[in-house]
Amino acid sequence: MAKKTKTNTASKKSKFLTSERKVEILGVIIMAIAILLTISIVTHESEDYTVISSVSFETFFEIDRGPALRIQNGLGPMGAYISHFFSYMMFGYTSLVLAIIIMIYGWYTFRHKSFSPLHPYAVFSICVMVLFSTIMGYFHMEELGETLAWSGSSGLAMAEYLRAVSGTYGPIVILSSLTIICLLFALGRRTQSTIDGVKERFGDLMDERKKNGEAKSEEIEESDHLKNTQPTFKTEKDWVDDKTKDLKNNAAETPEKIIERSDMNDAKRREEQKKEDSFGDNQLPKVSLEKKKSLEDDDLEISVYVGKPDEEAGDKDLERKNNDQALPVIQYKFPTLDLLDSPPNEGNEIDFEEIKSNKLIILDKLRRHGIEITAIEAIVGPTVTLYELQPAPDVKISKIESYANDLKMAMATHGLRIIAPIPGKSKVGIEVPNRKREMVYIKSLIRTKRFVETDMSLPIAFGRTIENEVFMLDLATLPHLLMAGATGSGKSVGINTILTCLLYKCHPENLKFVLIDPKKIELALYRNIQNHFLATLPGAEEPIITDTSKVLEVLNSVCKEMDNRYELLKMGGVRDIRAYNTKFKNKEVDEELGHRHLPYIVLIIDELADLMMTAGKAIEEPIARIAQLARAVGIHLVVATQRPSVNVITGTIKANFPARIAYQVASRIDSRTILDTMGADQLVGKGDMLFSGGGKMIRIQNAFVSTEEVERLNAFVGNQVGYNHPYHLPPPETEDGQDVNPLEKGERDDLFEEAAKVVVLHQQGSVSLLQRKLKLGYNRAGRLIDQLYAAGVVGPYQGSTARDVLIQTDDELEDVFRELDA
Repeated sequence: MAKKTKTNTASKKSKFLTSERKVEILGVIIMAIAILLTISIVTHESEDYTVISSVSFETFFEIDRGPALRIQNGLGPMGAYISHFFSYMMFGYTSLVLAIIIMIYGWYTFRHKSFSPLHPYAVFSICVMVLFSTIMGYFHMEELGETLAWSGSSGLAMAEYLRAVSGTYGPIVILSSLTIICLLFALGRRTQSTIDGVKERFGDLMDERKKNGEAKSEEIEESDHLKNTQPTFKTEKDWVDDKTKDLKNNAAETPEKIIERSDMNDAKRREEQKKEDSFGDNQLPKVSLEKKKSLEDDDLEISVYVGKPDEEAGDKDLERKNNDQALPVIQYKFPTLDLLDSPPNEGNEIDFEEIKSNKLIILDKLRRHGIEITAIEAIVGPTVTLYELQPAPDVKISKIESYANDLKMAMATHGLRIIAPIPGKSKVGIEVPNRKREMVYIKSLIRTKRFVETDMSLPIAFGRTIENEVFMLDLATLPHLLMAGATGSGKSVGINTILTCLLYKCHPENLKFVLIDPKKIELALYRNIQNHFLATLPGAEEPIITDTSKVLEVLNSVCKEMDNRYELLKMGGVRDIRAYNTKFKNKEVDEELGHRHLPYIVLIIDELADLMMTAGKAIEEPIARIAQLARAVGIHLVVATQRPSVNVITGTIKANFPARIAYQVASRIDSRTILDTMGADQLVGKGDMLFSGGGKMIRIQNAFVSTEEVERLNAFVGNQVGYNHPYHLPPPETEDGQDVNPLEKGERDDLFEEAAKVVVLHQQGSVSLLQRKLKLGYNRAGRLIDQLYAAGVVGPYQGSTARDVLIQTDDELEDVFRELDA
């Protein structure tokens, strides 16, 4: 019994003093040493060394008397020795840097963290400490008032050596240069941006001061003008004296004329008195808002608004935000902004003459037809200007819409669009294309804070709205996107915009593309990133699907991937891909049972019309199935076509694509097909588009992405070390419902016969049954089910229901084995 107790005591002791606990204790000891060192340096007194140097070491152990009582250091005699070494002999008070470094290393030891990130900062801090101590030593040497406690003997010695080697002015140049170099290292790559920020801030202060001076001078001029133009008002006595003087001067006039003139003067007096009463209301200067200018004609004023661009992020913000989500699977570096073309510095110049001319034409045409407008405003966008009209209360909106063609003819423009009414406002909108359009560059969107700091899973910055705001969408919440437009309207650039935004924000571990390009040339540049971002069939010759005969096979494979993912979500007890990946990251699901990290899959089809012509209705079924079910498992569709007719965009497809983008189309019928309303036929092309989603219609100028930018981006990603092969989709089923037979390739699993016996015994053909009985992972159990299906043991896939077992007895199963062996 005693032996057992001794064993238990030893085990408890070993359990308490684990290796982790020892490291934590060591960390606490190191931090305590750092605190003691800090106290001794902070409480350093130069008189303490005189005390400890005059007596022997044994004297300090006399507690009740002796020199130890005269020590002023916070740690007593021990602190006096330590502070003398660090504060006097070493680098003075700057030796506190050593204490801080020891404290940080102690904390990292306590937290079981790696020291590797600390080494560069520790070396840099020590260099700064030595430099600062030398500078303080130089000041002390030149008798500029600095005490030796700030430099220490070591700092003073280095300053004297510099003085002896480089003369009087050499130390100043050398120490100043070293200080600037340290500042450059501290700022990192933000040096130039910091300098530019300071210059910009200084320029803003000067401009603001100048504006305040101009505003003050304008107020003074306005005040003088009001004083000079203010009428003088006469008292009652003055009017009587004037009448008497008039009677004397005009004695020859008849009484009737005198009375008439007196009445006129009385009327003039009443009018001036009325003007005096209303002077404060009508003559005060109007306040102009920022970025607003009023253009007036005879009777109606128009206010011009220009949207303020989104705030730009810093040069390092995108890299920092992306590195926060970087995964250690591969050493991947996110693309940098210098791969994209910079927009010109000048912004969209507002042509106020054009706005005033358009306003006069609109008002003139509407008034000729008896439509009265009470207010008008203009919002200037990159492509069009929106004129918001406030009609009189008795005007019918349908009457304004009926004169759209008259306005087009009067303005001699194409693309005029009437919004009656504007959603959320009691106004009518008229969108008129600008004579000089502003090009929206993709770089101007990606470097905004809104894009850099977004938490969207699949963020896409399409372009800018009329209010000059960045229009962003999360493809993960749409969850699918349908795009249509005539040839040359900007669809391919829109697809490149989607791909570029996702490449700038998503890690290869979290995103894969399935690219279908029947035109063979639009998406060919993305072949370079196949081992990073592309998903293909095993053994595929090309990473991008250009052969229309292979498209149905790929779509069926994506459907199978969707079914496999739903099985994993079911096993994990979650409802969407984000919750599942969180569980997998926290190791709440067993990887040995087939659980894995699930990346988002974005399936892009560049031309749907060609596929519908070659594959017919067979292509519609997998697209509709993916659109209906794939949102929860992270598979999203982007489908584009240049022929938005009803035989291409069928009712089944439209019903599952609530988010749609329409570029310029040829007719109203095409516009109704894609958007369920008119408007796309009035767009002006070159990226001008309408987005429909959630009941709103938004006009956007699509960002421009050049071929050269796409080439640079793909070269940057492709030159990095990626995975060994593209992401492999599961083998698809053939048209007759059978999988590609894995038994023909001699790849029969070692547990094939045992799995067949389990299935026949339980008369249930499911992956989960094989996982439980044979203790297999999901992938291997799925391959066994595929092989059993190819051998005729189980029936075809039936969704969430288990497959039918076609073999009833063991004798029938033995016959199957013999046939396979033969």
